[in-house]
This record gives sequence, C-alpha cells and structure tokens, in this order.
Amino acid sequence: MQPLLSWRCVGWSDLTLNFFVVASSGDGDCASPDGWVVDGAEALIELVLHLGDVSFAVHLLARNEADASVTLCRVSGLWQEAEGKDKDVVHYWYSTTDGETRRCSPVASGRRVKRPRLVKVLSFENG
Repeated sequence: MQPLLSWRCVGWSDLTLNFFVVASSGDGDCASPDGWVVDGAEALIELVLHLGDVSFAVHLLARNEADASVTLCRVSGLWQEAEGKDKDVVHYWYSTTDGETRRCSPVASGRRVKRPRLVKVLSFENG
C-alpha cells in the first residue's frame, strides 16, 4: 500500500468547526480549485477576502453526535459577538439557511448557549 499523498486527501478534525466553500460553476478558471475545506471562522473570513469576486456557497461540515455521521449544512452568514467578556477574543457565530444561529464552537454545539447581541461579518445568501 502506498502512503497517503497530501495533494490527494484532506484531513479534518472536530476540534474547530470546518467549513466547505464551493465555487459556483461557470466561473471559467479551470486552474482554480472547485472548493476549499476551511478550519474555523477566522480562516473562512481570510479565504472570502482572498476570493474577491468569485461566486461561492458555504457549508458546515458537521458530525452527528448520535451516530458519528457527517452532514453538510448550508451557511447563510457569519456573525461576531458585539461585546464579549474577554475583549481580546472574538467569538463567532454562524447562521444556516433553515434560520438557526449557533456559536462557532464544537464544545458549545451540543448544548444550548444564550445568544448575545451579534454583528454580521459576512453574508453568503447570494452565493
């Protein structure tokens, strides 16, 4: 058996939320990737700023705690807490197309967290 080659597979972990960014078809550049797996909200912001005018959709790679299955959930926006207890740490939230808003924390994903006042950082509804 041959070892895994880094350009042929992508590993991911549940330690941070992972977003799957899919470029819209028809953008014409055959040399560009069809999508990106992004580790966390900060990396998602960085990628979106880098992409510029490229049309794309954002999904969340989520593991179901009950049976460890993996699902893709369409993300409609990225938010940050307007004011936090720790001024040096930014806490991000994501909203889904089904109207749910959840904190970008795998620890908090399994339990209900009171939603603070949020400020929209990015919108993915037209992707």
